[in-house]
Amino acid sequence: MSRSVWSLPEVGVTRFNDVQADIDVAVPLERVWEAITDPEQVSRWFGDLHEPLRPGRPNRLDFGDGDFFTLDAPELHRPHMLRFSWRFLGVEAPSLVTWTLREQDGITTVDVHQHGHDLPPTEVAELQEGWRDFLDRLAGYLRHGRPTRYAFRDRIDGSVRLPGSRFQPLHEPDLYRWMPIATDGFTPRWFFIVDSEGPRRFGIARWEVVPGRRATCEIAVPPSGAPTRCVAELETDATGARLRIHHDGWSGLGIPARQALILRRRFTATWLASLDTVLALSAAVPVSKDTP
Repeated sequence: MSRSVWSLPEVGVTRFNDVQADIDVAVPLERVWEAITDPEQVSRWFGDLHEPLRPGRPNRLDFGDGDFFTLDAPELHRPHMLRFSWRFLGVEAPSLVTWTLREQDGITTVDVHQHGHDLPPTEVAELQEGWRDFLDRLAGYLRHGRPTRYAFRDRIDGSVRLPGSRFQPLHEPDLYRWMPIATDGFTPRWFFIVDSEGPRRFGIARWEVVPGRRATCEIAVPPSGAPTRCVAELETDATGARLRIHHDGWSGLGIPARQALILRRRFTATWLASLDTVLALSAAVPVSKDTP
């Protein structure tokens, strides 16, 4: 009788720009390679690849809840190394992901290294948590063969790095040029989804703005009226400014999971369109050379 030995993932930040994660599994090297490259197997623990991975051919990894990564320039060196550049929602800054596999004495070590550029501490922490979860799901799938993929995340998030611009996304009136909201003449009252399925509006239960820093609101979702919580905030560092959005509460709506999933997809698509609008408006009003 064979005995399987499993270890929990270990994750650490090697540099300010890098996150590294690894896990040991008592599974042959070739089987692990198939689990991270074969679309059917990847869909059981990670996400849906639009097509098989091919060297140099762009691809996309969908999670089914509206979240996705675009993949560019994959490199495959079977069965030891997989590398690609990916961008969350197709708008965030690209980062390079390298998977390295090595086997010794029946134990395969899976090492993942993600290299970005000037990642803020909050993002590094989120990446640590994300890779820990993904590797744990990979280990579970390899152990028993059953799907370990999550249904959907409770939080929608996304960010874009802003070029030097006179466009101020968290100041009025620029705020209303990209965020899909409508006022009653005095204060924001409605949040609009506008996508291929048509428009739909949701009541805004609470609205607060700290000009230039943060906008927060609660968006009520019928029929229960349970609020989802949204934050748009501007982060600045030595490399410039980044607009980040967080919108959570999708697992506590009190509606069937399928309905919550569909709504989350639609809100994600709306936020993605809004971030695209921010980039377009920022590019349209660059800082003048004469601006002090």
